[in-house]
Amino acid sequence: MDTALRESLKALRLSGMLETLDARLIQAYGGKLGHLDFLQVLCQDEITRRTVAFQRRLQKAKFEQQVTLEEFDFAASPKLPAAQIRDLAALRWLHAGESVILFGPGVIAGSFAI
Repeated sequence: MDTALRESLKALRLSGMLETLDARLIQAYGGKLGHLDFLQVLCQDEITRRTVAFQRRLQKAKFEQQVTLEEFDFAASPKLPAAQIRDLAALRWLHAGESVILFGPGVIAGSFAI
């Protein structure tokens, strides 16, 4: 079972869980973690690993400024189609298997085809 679990975690790319699995299993076998606690702690380990990795990538990128879509001031750039940008951010196009190409003045990222 332990080997199957490790293979599943690898297949799902849950390396945060995989890295801490041995320690969490010891806690569970020792009676310190129940079933739900074991799963919750493993999930938190994965969330922590992903958060740290994301922060590290942001630091490496050396962006002058970090702004989320929620913080972006569309009123300062009235030519930007706010509704369309929010619709793109919802990622419905990705789930539908469609492509998106961004072009025109002011496009920072260039073209994308997914």
